[in-house]
Amino acid sequence: MVPLNYNQLYYFFKIAESGSISNASKDTLISSPALSMQLKELEESLGTPLFTRTGKKLVLTDAGSIVFEYAKDIFKLGHELIDTIGDRKKGSGRPKIEIGCQDTIPKMLIDDLLAYLISEKKCKVVLREGNRERLISMQNDFKLDLILTNSVPQIDNEYISEVKLLKKEEIIIVGHPKFKRLKSWYAAPLILPTFDSSTRQKLELYFHDNEITPDIVAEVEDKATEIDMAQRGLGLICAIKSCVEPQLKNKSLIQFAVLKNLHEEIWMILGKRKILNPLALHALKYFSQETDR
Repeated sequence: MVPLNYNQLYYFFKIAESGSISNASKDTLISSPALSMQLKELEESLGTPLFTRTGKKLVLTDAGSIVFEYAKDIFKLGHELIDTIGDRKKGSGRPKIEIGCQDTIPKMLIDDLLAYLISEKKCKVVLREGNRERLISMQNDFKLDLILTNSVPQIDNEYISEVKLLKKEEIIIVGHPKFKRLKSWYAAPLILPTFDSSTRQKLELYFHDNEITPDIVAEVEDKATEIDMAQRGLGLICAIKSCVEPQLKNKSLIQFAVLKNLHEEIWMILGKRKILNPLALHALKYFSQETDR
């Protein structure tokens, strides 16, 4: 049996990923003729063509598709190996966990999670924030161990190992006390999440079903910014109670309504890895927002 040439497999992988030899050439800094030769030698060693040509594009054959799926697993595992060994080499004496947090997650919950891990597990925590797509991409590239999101995860996703519903709360309408003289909350200006938020999609359906035409003055990704704008009296916001509990207590915000049967969910997502970060597993199993209180 001829041993697999992993350099050739990598060049095939880059060609398949980019869709052409010329694109792969730019990515790998290897000349197109050299890549073509490497591809030909791999096909000869496997005894089957891996591409068919359609115009200027290369299309994977059935065998090529199988090889591509194996190559994806092989090189992702290689990235994971480098990442794991790199963490060990850098070791500061503390185990490390990298957490990705969607912009819309309440800061109080994030603070609780970080405080819990640092105090309970004596670890180093790296926190990154962004939209869900960016965080999922980073997790798939083994740059994150755990994600917090309010978008319902796809349980059958090949990159997800485990998920946990961390919180489910009814959405309430809150805002500056100056709006309490209005006859109804939807007569006030509203500050809403952006359309890529699952909460916004639920709200749009709620408005449609209840024949409400909202006066939207701002669309904001970051929940802390929403709260700040609401405290300044720029408009009402939609939030879960635990997210605005301090503002409700000091009466800088007041509650105007509860949107019945409309909930916001917060999920923990653990990415699929050969060796799962034990800190991420611990957080998934034991952390709740009440843990650190």
